[in-house]
Amino acid sequence: MMSRRWNSFRIGLLLGIVLPLMIFLAFYLVAYVRVPLDEYLLYVVKMRSLPKILSLCAIPNLILFYIFLNKEYWYATRGVICATLLYTLGVVAVKIFL
Repeated sequence: MMSRRWNSFRIGLLLGIVLPLMIFLAFYLVAYVRVPLDEYLLYVVKMRSLPKILSLCAIPNLILFYIFLNKEYWYATRGVICATLLYTLGVVAVKIFL
C-alpha cells in the first residue's frame, strides 16, 4: 500500500530536512545565480541574515506537515515536526554563535 510506504518517521524527517534546503537552493539560483555559492554564503553570514533566510526556508514544512496530517500519516507528520525542530535549533545556534 502507498500509505504504509509514505507513513514513516524517516520519510517525514528526510523530506522535512531536504525541502528547506531545496527552497534555499532555489532562492539562490533565482536571485543570485551569477554569484558563486561560497561567496553568497559568506555574504549572508556577514550581513547576519542567515537566520532569517533559514527561517523562511523552513516555512514550506508547514505545507508538508498539513499534507501528511490530512492523509493521517501520523509517523511522517512526526518526522516533519522533528525536522522543523532541528531547523529551529540550527537557527538559534546560528544566532548565538555567528
